Amino acid sequence: MKRFFTNRLWGVLAGLGLLGSLVTGAWAADGPAKKRLVLVPFQVEKTDYSDTIRCRACGNILAAGRVEGDPSPSLTLLVWELLQEQAKEYELVSPGQAEGVYQTYLAKKIDQDPKALMKAIGQELKADGVIWGVIFRYQNRKGTAYGVQEPASVSLDLHILRVSDGSIVWKPQWSHSQKSLSEDLFQLGEVARRGLRWMTAEELAESGLAGMIKTLPGPHAWE
Repeated sequence: MKRFFTNRLWGVLAGLGLLGSLVTGAWAADGPAKKRLVLVPFQVEKTDYSDTIRCRACGNILAAGRVEGDPSPSLTLLVWELLQEQAKEYELVSPGQAEGVYQTYLAKKIDQDPKALMKAIGQELKADGVIWGVIFRYQNRKGTAYGVQEPASVSLDLHILRVSDGSIVWKPQWSHSQKSLSEDLFQLGEVARRGLRWMTAEELAESGLAGMIKTLPGPHAWE
């Protein structure tokens, strides 16, 4: 498992004022406390270049392949921004707070079991749930926006773990390799939004994550 956080993401989050004890969706003065949901940075799963892989956390079967570069920081930041827009029913905890806790449990080899690791992080941070993603394939396009030898291809999933019992209560998955419009008419909506061009892996991942976060269950759905 890769180290959760890089200096690049620390810098970005610090610039946005998201480190330390920051949380969004603070408790209402005269209402019930919101469920506390902590975002843990993306993990990268080694796939040995096989065609498919089973997610160790939830059992999803996904397309597998190369993971190029270090996509974890940018995808974590993207999910954080999407959650701030669409998860206002939750008290959100910045991923920066998970780093020190992760390092503590990493030394104890608890990372061999992703569910046990996430439950431990959630307990330490007094969270009701932990949300995180796993990257199984992240291949950048080979070429330009207007012509490619190989299109971008991304495969990942997301999870919410309920800290009280360690159960996975939400596990959407997304695997996609961009195709030409003549090969895949279902991407007409994406073409209308971005134009008729070949996307980067980050743009492709953004499209998938945005759709996944729209299916995020409300706090009462996993009580």
